[in-house]
Amino acid sequence: MPIRVIGLNSRKSPIEIRELFSFDASGAEEALNLWRAQYPDVEAAFVSTCNRTELYVASESVDVIPSYNDVFPYLVAPRHKQDVPAPQPEQYERYFHCLDEFEAIAHLFSVSSSLDSMILGEPQILSQMKKAYELSVRMNTTGPILNHAFQSAFKTAKRVSVETEIFKRRVSVPSVAVVDFALNIFERLNDKKTFVLGAGEMAEETLKYLADYGAKSIAVANRSREKAERLANAFDGIVVDWNRRFEELSSADLVICATGASEPVVAFDQFRERSKPSRNARPLFILDLSVPRNIDAKIGTLPNVYLYTVDDLETACSRNKELRDRDIPKALKIIEEESNLFISKTNSRKSIDAIRKLRESWYKIKDVEVERLLHKISCDQRAEEEIRYAFERLVNKLLHSPTASLRAEAESGTESKLLETARRLFKL
Repeated sequence: MPIRVIGLNSRKSPIEIRELFSFDASGAEEALNLWRAQYPDVEAAFVSTCNRTELYVASESVDVIPSYNDVFPYLVAPRHKQDVPAPQPEQYERYFHCLDEFEAIAHLFSVSSSLDSMILGEPQILSQMKKAYELSVRMNTTGPILNHAFQSAFKTAKRVSVETEIFKRRVSVPSVAVVDFALNIFERLNDKKTFVLGAGEMAEETLKYLADYGAKSIAVANRSREKAERLANAFDGIVVDWNRRFEELSSADLVICATGASEPVVAFDQFRERSKPSRNARPLFILDLSVPRNIDAKIGTLPNVYLYTVDDLETACSRNKELRDRDIPKALKIIEEESNLFISKTNSRKSIDAIRKLRESWYKIKDVEVERLLHKISCDQRAEEEIRYAFERLVNKLLHSPTASLRAEAESGTESKLLETARRLFKL
């Protein structure tokens, strides 16, 4: 099964190298267009994310599978192709991986299952792989081998998701805050008001997760109004003047505090005085991501207020990481099982096809020779049937050994040169 993956990822390549090989959607389309013109008989699927750029190629014949040097020009991002001097394969070979056959399939399955990600269990990677595959299908560069490979990869990712904790256990502070805490208090977020104090990276990262889970009504307050506007615009939110933060707190359902103040920006007495009339018994989720804490800890003692700090979240992160890491061997076992199954099924299909062609070829020769013989001799109907039966038995016996060997290879699930040799030997 000639299949190969050539590419680079964050494990071996620093960002300044990955930038040279990072494609947007239009760049990927251009690369696939050029590929289709140059290698019309070689299937290709192109994957490019912030952490990896990889080209998966496959063909029915091992002789036409392109090498690293062949593939390299298609992996250089369009904006860098005009560099002087242009990037050369030998300059970057140490950053690339080149995997064949079983290793290539196992790698594809691992990537799709988020076992080869910078953050293990990263849910976005499966969606990225599906989009990359859909683009390659749309560009008409895939075929039976890669179609089967990617569909099997998605099935494997589903098994890993269902049968292990890899996808279920979040290990970053923002993701744990949303999935393990906020969603345990609120059934849904699309009808809740979110108020963010601060406009730094942690606030932005937490808002991304909230938005992914449906949060829509978002307000941002920050001492620098410019930063607040930038963050609010990114999530279709509004900006609240810093001095009016207590009024906004009164109507909020979720509060994210990620400021860099050296003392609380929300004091207990101020909060209790300004929020009591309007809050009634509505629950309030407060996440204080600041160090030192910027939300007065006593606020967490008030009825229906759920206040969590970075320490609470990091404890949950550590627990999730431990539970997730326990399942890594189980996930790897699934990858191995599915990779072996893929190889076995692929070999079986190819062997069956080869056997069919071999039988058709020999039976055609048999029929021609039988008819030639019967035209030369004179015999009754019974003798003619015996002659036909004898030729039939002869061909079946001659076919027995090669077909048995091809079937045995398919059942073993291992790839060898036997099938290719049979094709050449018998001109299939």
